[in-house]
Amino acid sequence: MTQEKVIAILQEVKPTRDLTDVQDIIEGGYLDSFELMSLISLLADGFGVEIGVDEIVPENFNSVAAMVAMVDRLKG
Repeated sequence: MTQEKVIAILQEVKPTRDLTDVQDIIEGGYLDSFELMSLISLLADGFGVEIGVDEIVPENFNSVAAMVAMVDRLKG
């Protein structure tokens, strides 16, 4: 369920591009800084977690799997 919700949020942030299977979302420049901040905010609100500054690194946002792992870790 987490994965589906992450994909839905990602599609909301970037509706013009399917990033489901992309492995370098941040490093590949698929999101601009505004889109990244929107993604962080929507993930935090959507899952009821706090995404601290130390979590905002490319490794946590480069793929759907990385975002799912981060959210699951933050949910405890």
